[in-house]
Amino acid sequence: MIMLNILTVILGVICNFILYLSFGSLITRKKDHKCPFLLSVVVGFFFYYFVFFFVCVIPMKYYRPLSMLTKMWVPTVAVIVLLSAVLNGSRWVGWLRNAAGYVKKHPAVTLCILLIVLIQAVLVSCTYNFTLDAAYYVANVATSVETDMMNVYDPFTGAWQDHYEMRYFFATYQMQDSVVCQLTGIPALIWTKSVMAVTVMVLTNIVYLLVARELFIYGDLFKGSATAKSADESLSRSNSRAEASVVIMMAVMLVINLTFITIYTSSLFLMTRTYEGKAIVGNLAVITLFYLFMRMNDDRMSIRPWLLNFVVCFGAATISSSANMLLPVELTVLFLPMIVRKKAWRMIPGYFACVIPGVVFSLIFVLYVKGYFVFYTFPK
Repeated sequence: MIMLNILTVILGVICNFILYLSFGSLITRKKDHKCPFLLSVVVGFFFYYFVFFFVCVIPMKYYRPLSMLTKMWVPTVAVIVLLSAVLNGSRWVGWLRNAAGYVKKHPAVTLCILLIVLIQAVLVSCTYNFTLDAAYYVANVATSVETDMMNVYDPFTGAWQDHYEMRYFFATYQMQDSVVCQLTGIPALIWTKSVMAVTVMVLTNIVYLLVARELFIYGDLFKGSATAKSADESLSRSNSRAEASVVIMMAVMLVINLTFITIYTSSLFLMTRTYEGKAIVGNLAVITLFYLFMRMNDDRMSIRPWLLNFVVCFGAATISSSANMLLPVELTVLFLPMIVRKKAWRMIPGYFACVIPGVVFSLIFVLYVKGYFVFYTFPK
């Protein structure tokens, strides 16, 4: 039984990354421009939930069963994956060759990074979590599968709720888990607590890696070598000290996440509540926006920078309502000073577009709390 669960986790994580790569490749695809393979995967994660939101909300609003959503979502994913494979298959092969070449050139660095990620993946998949929020997430998925409905029954009591709670209505992340569990028969506890926890942990470390390479490899080389003919030539001259610095930063982040576990820190959520929406927003979404800001600040983001930011912001808002407040603040703190300093006024529309999802969802929630509208869980 244990071996079966381990195999389920491994296969589940692999399938997740195939889906994220397929979705992300469509966003980062641009002729004559290269996008980091890992960035396509991370952006694909948010784009996946971006698309799922629009497929999920309408059936849920009109009191349709979960099985109907499953029948709608599976063909949608199949079409997107097939389309992405046709358009981006050659890119995927090139990425795999580059990855193999990097592993061959830096075996020690690769091994250290994999070991750091593996330690965290094992820890989060085995962590004992007894919080009410954790119980709610798992129970909501299990209840949705067993009742074949979406957010209709209280996960704690099983009692029917006469209206949808707006705090969770637009956060469709759990409904996607329900679709997978209904489709595959994987128990809700295994999928949420293990498969998604490991997936989120690996994605978070991918963003750590991207930030580290931006700081210690691209940053040093581009800022100190104005004579470099291209980014590829600069990257090829990255020395062992820069690669070692990347590993050190990854190790430091491991130590921080293991020890910074006082109440309500992002590390606590990452290590003990990894599969919850707040943990994804507070770690993965926030750091991804920071990474995109770093590249844009250095004028190194040529592949639809504001589109990527918008996908992350909207995708995060469909994962947890916490993103509705947190991400607009981060966008304001990071991008407004950059726009003013660079006098890049053309970026202002992009900034506002990225802020809009959080503001709109927050406004809807306030109107709901004030009693201006309600969505009932039965046909009217």
